[in-house]
Amino acid sequence: MVDQVIQFLRNHHTVKLSPSAIRSVKSARQVVLSAIESGKTIYGINTGFGKLSQVRIAPEDLQTLQVNLLRSHACGVGEPIDPEIVRAMLYLKIRNLARGYSGCDPSVIEKLAELFNQNLLPVVPRQGSVGASGDLAPLAHLSLPLIGEGELLFENKKYAAAELVKTGLYQPVELGPKDGLSLINGTQYSTALLLTAYRQAVELILLSELAAAMSIEAILATDTPFRPEIHQVRGQSGQQVVARHLSVFVKDSSIIRSHRDCPKVQDPYSFRCLPQVLGAVRDTLDYVRRVLDCEIDAVTDNPLVFAGKNEVLSGGNFHAEPLALAADYLTIALAEAGNLAERRISVLMDPVMSSLPAFLTTKSGLNSGFMIVHCTAAALAAENRTLSMPASVETIPTSANQEDHVSMAPNAGLKLLRVIENLQKIIWIEFLAAAQGMDLRRPLKGGRGTRLGLAKVRELAAFLETDRVLYPDLAQAGKLFNDQAFIRKITNLANHNEVLHE
Repeated sequence: MVDQVIQFLRNHHTVKLSPSAIRSVKSARQVVLSAIESGKTIYGINTGFGKLSQVRIAPEDLQTLQVNLLRSHACGVGEPIDPEIVRAMLYLKIRNLARGYSGCDPSVIEKLAELFNQNLLPVVPRQGSVGASGDLAPLAHLSLPLIGEGELLFENKKYAAAELVKTGLYQPVELGPKDGLSLINGTQYSTALLLTAYRQAVELILLSELAAAMSIEAILATDTPFRPEIHQVRGQSGQQVVARHLSVFVKDSSIIRSHRDCPKVQDPYSFRCLPQVLGAVRDTLDYVRRVLDCEIDAVTDNPLVFAGKNEVLSGGNFHAEPLALAADYLTIALAEAGNLAERRISVLMDPVMSSLPAFLTTKSGLNSGFMIVHCTAAALAAENRTLSMPASVETIPTSANQEDHVSMAPNAGLKLLRVIENLQKIIWIEFLAAAQGMDLRRPLKGGRGTRLGLAKVRELAAFLETDRVLYPDLAQAGKLFNDQAFIRKITNLANHNEVLHE
């Protein structure tokens, strides 16, 4: 499920409600309308919200209630979240409502789909949700354009929604009973953050394995710790995957062959225990994937409408605790990947440990080489450790203590994305340092994967002959981590689907 959604969003496909989804949505809608006609009191449909749930709303005010809900809850702050995350939010909200348990009018879902298909992306501030009672503020900002209010990003330019309505680009929808509440109740912001982080982390860990393999060759480390027998007797699945990838990446390496009979017995843990540590990170990714598989198709509205039983039930599916814990867990795991990479970079700097020139420069003293680049990696790793404090334990009661435990999943997701950004920079620094080390081993050549890694680094940054300003080299990180063709090539190689052609 996760891979399908990632590819769907990446390829910018369009969405359309199926006939069965429309039938389910209409059935639930009829339950809501019938309940109102019968005079029943139902939370959020003919009552106020949160602590105001005891206030009964007159029938003639039900539409105003839903409009006021969007307006009052659209109080996010901070810079807008990335448009691709907003696209994911729209898609997830459409999926959620199309399950037919929310009781909203079909026109509301169709209008969301219209915005999605035209790439009319609401402007959503990144801060302001506590991750319970739904991601209220972000989803209110997401939903305001449906009624012609708020802001939209269209063709890379920000517009007032009312301005685009005047041009005829789209027309607003009228909200009826339950519609506004269905739009802002749910975990779509928290889910979109975690989904985006998961996608980036999967690719990042694969590339971190490649960078590590280059470091292995650069310091003349052994590949014995990656033998499958070692990992089979422990049985941890992620550990076995990492060991297999490392073995593939250094396969046919003349650097490895050159020191088969050297007197060195064991390498530092940051090299020898790579499968054990990065394997645990991979296992964490598997756990996050399972959480996302459930949440992508989850119904996280409240109250929920069960048309088959003609019931409207209040619950707490909007509480994002599963996402908060998953985001915190992945944050910790990726911080550990950064810790391990920083230690390998440190070894590359040390001539005693690496048998390479000090700080990877042949004229040390006059030149500082990679000395301070390592400091940058250390600073980033330290920042990630600070960011690893779990957000999910920081509950703060809201809504006059009616909502007395919240998940803080959005904070966990935002923090996770910062850790990924830092880790990308750390891994890129390792790529640069390891490539320098491999070049210093010439004419010996690396393995099947490490040769590809070295060639990619040299496309983006030249060998450091003497000191130069290095921040332009560091700024090339995005070109590596956004290079989908290169990532596919490394993925295929790791999975034994492609052989290296010189």
